[in-house]
Amino acid sequence: MKWIYLSPHLDDVALSLGGLVWEQTQAGEQAAIWTICAGDPPSGVLSPFAEALHARWGTGEQSMPARRAEDISACRILGADYLHFEVPDCIYRRSSLNGEPLYASEEALWWPVHPDEESLVANLTAQLQTQLPDQFHLVCPLTLGNHIDHRLTRTAAERLGIPLKFYADYPYVLQNENRRKLKNLRSRRYPISPNGLYAWQAAVAAHHSQISTFWSGLPEMRVAIQEYQQQMDGVMLFSKA
Repeated sequence: MKWIYLSPHLDDVALSLGGLVWEQTQAGEQAAIWTICAGDPPSGVLSPFAEALHARWGTGEQSMPARRAEDISACRILGADYLHFEVPDCIYRRSSLNGEPLYASEEALWWPVHPDEESLVANLTAQLQTQLPDQFHLVCPLTLGNHIDHRLTRTAAERLGIPLKFYADYPYVLQNENRRKLKNLRSRRYPISPNGLYAWQAAVAAHHSQISTFWSGLPEMRVAIQEYQQQMDGVMLFSKA
């Protein structure tokens, strides 16, 4: 049974449960990280919001090739296969009617899924169906925090109509109101060894363009991942009660 982890963005699985992926591959299990929003931006001028993020990441016009390369490095550290879908990040997606950005601000990341994106969800479900192997565990984000791309990923996975496992979206799980949502779910805890924690931290560090999103630098990141692993006493996967 292959473990397939759906990652809305190129760093979400590494952030949320990189240690578990490493433990599984070290034990001889097969694991793969499938990143949904890994496609290049459409041609044309980017929104000021997207331009500002590129500046913060230090990636410029080569943002997505750079981020995909970071993900490949992270997957090698974790011993996982990878698959990059061609859906653009929400910060790049535009209306099919007028070409305007659908999510052109920080606030827009938490809005309801735009009506223009219904066909995107359907197409993504079809793509997932064609890529899935014969035997697998499919693990997707719980959508703690309600980020638009996390909801896109979970909705497409749920439309497959198959049993799913879920992981807690880091860092949104650190918020008390999101932590409380875990209480109504069945859960299984997986221990993480010191070597697993080190690999987890190294995989997050491989996504170096994204470190500034959450931390002042790598030392603060390593402390934060260790503290999270200690709080959860490992890594937890969830299923609906």
